[in-house]
Amino acid sequence: MRVYAHGLVYIATGFNQPSLLAVRADGTGNVTKTHVAWTLRRGAPLTPSPLAVGDDLYIVNDGGIASCLDAKTGEVRWQERLGGHFSASPVYGDGRIYFLSEDGMTIVVAPGAAFRLFGRSPAISSTA
Repeated sequence: MRVYAHGLVYIATGFNQPSLLAVRADGTGNVTKTHVAWTLRRGAPLTPSPLAVGDDLYIVNDGGIASCLDAKTGEVRWQERLGGHFSASPVYGDGRIYFLSEDGMTIVVAPGAAFRLFGRSPAISSTA
């Protein structure tokens, strides 16, 4: 999946060795050697897409580790283990970022360079 902000296209490769690339959008042809601004390998998502909010990029990997990155440099601002498994992309609305796990848990955080948890819903039980 791809997201565009700050003149960069953010690409989650989503294969055996997931990585997140920030590629300058002003190139043509094969830009892999000339236009990659930064790459993140540790904590990169396999399935969920990144989310750009202001100068930050939010990701959650499939194993439940969420990160906030500086969208321009790729510097990790915070990383938190949310727990659970994730395939849904994070969503932004009403000044909050929502992470939704595969078992129905919702984690709500504040945007920004420091991790701030607003709340967490319990997972949905499969034995109803």
